[in-house]
Amino acid sequence: MSVSLAVARVGGPARLPFPHAPKSQGGGRNMPHWLGVGSLALALLLSGCAVGPNYRAPQIELSREWHQSTTDGLAAGEANVEAWWQVFDDALLSDLIRRAADNNRDLRLAILRVREARAMRGIAAGELLPTLSGRGSYQRSKASANGPLGSAAAGSTSPGARFADSVTRGLAGSALNQGLSSALPGATGVSNTLANSLIGLVPGRSTLPQTDEQDLFAAGFDASWEIDVFGGIRRNVESADAALLATVEEYRSVLVSLLAEVATTFVDVRRLQAQVDATVRNIGLQRQTLSLTQSRFDLGLTSELDVRQAETNLATTEAELPVLQTALALAIYRMGVLIGQEPAAVWNELTAERAIPRPPAEVLVGAPIELLRRRPDIRAAERRLAAQFAQIGVATADLYPRFTLSGTFAFEATDFNHWFDGRSIAYGFGPAVRWNIFDGLRNLNRIAAEEAAAQQAYVAYEQTVLLALEEVEGAMVRYKREQDRDEALARAVEAARRSTQVAERRYRDGLTDFQRVLDAQRSLVVLEDALAQSRGQVVVNLVAVYKALGGGWSPEAMPQAEYLDRPSGALSNPVGYFFSGGRESPPWEGAPEGDREEPSDAEKPDAPPAGVEPTTEKEPGSNPG
Repeated sequence: MSVSLAVARVGGPARLPFPHAPKSQGGGRNMPHWLGVGSLALALLLSGCAVGPNYRAPQIELSREWHQSTTDGLAAGEANVEAWWQVFDDALLSDLIRRAADNNRDLRLAILRVREARAMRGIAAGELLPTLSGRGSYQRSKASANGPLGSAAAGSTSPGARFADSVTRGLAGSALNQGLSSALPGATGVSNTLANSLIGLVPGRSTLPQTDEQDLFAAGFDASWEIDVFGGIRRNVESADAALLATVEEYRSVLVSLLAEVATTFVDVRRLQAQVDATVRNIGLQRQTLSLTQSRFDLGLTSELDVRQAETNLATTEAELPVLQTALALAIYRMGVLIGQEPAAVWNELTAERAIPRPPAEVLVGAPIELLRRRPDIRAAERRLAAQFAQIGVATADLYPRFTLSGTFAFEATDFNHWFDGRSIAYGFGPAVRWNIFDGLRNLNRIAAEEAAAQQAYVAYEQTVLLALEEVEGAMVRYKREQDRDEALARAVEAARRSTQVAERRYRDGLTDFQRVLDAQRSLVVLEDALAQSRGQVVVNLVAVYKALGGGWSPEAMPQAEYLDRPSGALSNPVGYFFSGGRESPPWEGAPEGDREEPSDAEKPDAPPAGVEPTTEKEPGSNPG
């Protein structure tokens, strides 16, 4: 901060904020005053520096390429993962992702935390500005007549009063001495001494007049400004800036996880639907087999054992169907919550069966170094490191003096009628310095503690990078190996279907026993279920790859930003907020426009069961009926 700015804050660039010293013939008596002015001017010149270490972003060396076995079958090149869900070419998935980004409550919490961090940054920056406060008081007082103020006002006691007091004490002492002499004959000396001592204990009558009662009316302003000479406040603002950016990155991390969870849940729905279809299809085949064995048993061509085994096989497959249907319903309910609506809001949309999305023929994964700029958790860890690093400077600044400019201006009067006269003005202003010279090494230990915390933040940053690399490479390996498994299962299912057909035909012709049919059918059920799971897992693993690469966010887009831009009532209208006593509606009322959209017919949940009355909620402010 420059000198001109500091001077302008106190009263304009033409004058220094200190009264000029009167001229002196000797000159020596004014030395302390000008020495103080020079010291403060030097402090103002130094106000552009900030103590403590300056932050530099850590440099971490990463490999130029992923491990060979990890990227086997994946394409090299820069990965465009900002809108990775578009590679599945599924309109419903894209729509669900959009709705989740607009309405998900976890994401809304994250953006409100950004709003909170922005306000905290404003608190830190406010320390750089002066403070101004108003005051007013009325006091009626009366000083003690026997106190310092009363005796000073009354002056010394008159000689006549002192003579009268001396005569009175002498007469009283003589009378008391005679009484003691009569009571104690032969002890005249003792009685005289005792009488004088007792008379001396009697306090004399106060001759001080009563003091007057007095009124005091006062009203004015007090101002104070701490000049951030050594940068402690600026370091705190620097820390708040970094913490704010870390909160933004944490919001993006929530967004990345949310979009990945929406896609995973969508794939789970399609996978479970495929498993239900395969199970229903196998139940139909096994019912045909049971009918065949029953017919052969009725004709005496086979034993009852074949019938019972067919019934057991059918019941076992039918028992798996409710489990899959329950999991399917829960996945649909989960999707409703993810998009910020009631659990059954997307029931009609998702129960329309469609195939599991297929992955693209080519997947670009980029280079490891790109993680440092794409992964929000890495970016957040780096900003948390910067925020903690700045706290070292905050603690270091406490080793140095604090310089403050303060002033007061008021009207003070003992008579209300002259309260705001020109002669009632009282003022004072000037610089002050405070230096904590010794505090039992507390501040030095605080610096050491902040340095240790910064070291912890650096280690946490390194660990975040390592975990991110592990997550990416693990996700890529799982994706490629699941693709291999999917291809093998597809061949196995095709062979199992042919095997089942051959076994049933040979059994019908009486060329083989029923055990071969049972084995073939059981294998087909297991393999078709495994294939449906694998098809879904391939897509889930690809979603995990995109999530691990930090995909799903863009610097230009910030979903639900209307909750960040919506100002607080105290900041947008401080005067109105003050006079309303802060009695505004809760901040969650009056949601931004578009947050309460009426769901489409496809989004509306099914009608409630019979006998259950539907409940309707009235919008605040709506007219009844």
